Amino acid sequence: MKSLLIACDFDGTITTRDTLHVIVEAFGTRGVWAALEPRLRSGEMSVEQAMSEQFATVRATPQEVAALVRRDAPVREGFVEWVRWCRAEGHHLVVLSAGFRSVIEPVLAEAGVGDLEVVANDARFSRAGCELVWAERGERCGICDRMCKRWALNRRWTGQRLVYLGDGISDRCAARMADVVFARAGLAEHLAEEGVPFTPLHDFVQVRRDMEPLVRAAA
Repeated sequence: MKSLLIACDFDGTITTRDTLHVIVEAFGTRGVWAALEPRLRSGEMSVEQAMSEQFATVRATPQEVAALVRRDAPVREGFVEWVRWCRAEGHHLVVLSAGFRSVIEPVLAEAGVGDLEVVANDARFSRAGCELVWAERGERCGICDRMCKRWALNRRWTGQRLVYLGDGISDRCAARMADVVFARAGLAEHLAEEGVPFTPLHDFVQVRRDMEPLVRAAA
């Protein structure tokens, strides 16, 4: 198999739960996501606006956040073994997230894959409040008219086949670039509605099992 570019979302994809929701429910205003999600899905507000509202009331130290995520949002079964398989096969794997490096990097380090490339925003947590720090995301996308994940993908894409794994609204546009998509939750629902082919994502044992024949079939 030729070398692939593999882009994988973090929250709710690598982890069993969305760490952003877990953090807000524990240290911010409970139920805020349920109020924001319909506006986000309809396009009334951007992902960045929704995240800013979500985290406006979060009060927690980095240590408290890390302990919570370790307990309530572990990585999915088979993830570490899948990362090792990707590397052994010579594929370029990047974690592409709308979430926060300060959450993502400790989780990956504890799993033993802390040297993975991560593209993400960041957050500075404290008892006084939470400051969101937006990463460079380039110009607005011609498809979704916002600064989305496609820009980061395009900077890393050199013509090889692209595999995308995701679960949410921030993954929609990037998934449209891919030759093969593994999707779950909201992303899977959206792609099904749009008639875009994808493979359901359950865990990374299944992803590893399915990836090679799917990519060969798409070649």
